[in-house]
Amino acid sequence: MSLEVKNLQISLAGGQRVAQDISFSIKKGEMVSIVGSSGAGKTTLCKAVMGLLGGNYQAEGVIDYGGENLLTLSRARLARIYGKDICYIMQNPMTAFNPSLRIGRQLEKTFLQHHPQGSRGEVLPRAAPILRRLGIEDTKRVWQSYPFALSGGMLQRMMIVAALLNEPRLLIADEVTTAIDACNRMELMKELRMLCHEGMSVLFVTHDLRSAACSERILIMSQGRIIESGPTEQIFNDPQKEYTKHLLLACRLERRS
Repeated sequence: MSLEVKNLQISLAGGQRVAQDISFSIKKGEMVSIVGSSGAGKTTLCKAVMGLLGGNYQAEGVIDYGGENLLTLSRARLARIYGKDICYIMQNPMTAFNPSLRIGRQLEKTFLQHHPQGSRGEVLPRAAPILRRLGIEDTKRVWQSYPFALSGGMLQRMMIVAALLNEPRLLIADEVTTAIDACNRMELMKELRMLCHEGMSVLFVTHDLRSAACSERILIMSQGRIIESGPTEQIFNDPQKEYTKHLLLACRLERRS
């Protein structure tokens, strides 16, 4: 299914706008990147799509998923969509896991929440191929580990595994490469690209324009607005906004250093 956001406005309870006039779409099997500096509103936008804004925020407009406006659906209907059809990988893996439970047990609970007819014993065999595709060969050791025994990059991979276990149609990946070194970052981006070839859509959120290079389209976000959008090649080769040009320049300077 496709996701289409139309004229989305996000405000604080006091009326202050934190994001406005946001419109974009993601088609089946497409990877779209949202790029912007810290404070641009990228994570706020992700949370609006996932219904995670909280009581201090108000969202207006349309977030259309499969012909339904996510902003107007009941909690029961949203519970069937989130975590199954649409999965969200947050940027801080350290806060995503319960430190007192083994990683495998937590992934089993996540899977069984959306597959009540399943069993704990089938989860690791389903997860093992995903783990190996993400470069994790010692699957049983990682499965039995507690979160504090794994690195930030490894925990980030486990968050991806938890999401992919449910075979979502749309994956929202919010700064998932931050805790991963450069080599593994490239492998992860290749994996996300491969998932798109298999039919899953990806909304990839990052502050690093280089990481967005494998997406079909890029949205440039600043101060709560999407100020420029277009095919990836166009954004890299013919940017129209000064802000986009500064992002490209920062990438080139960092690469030289």
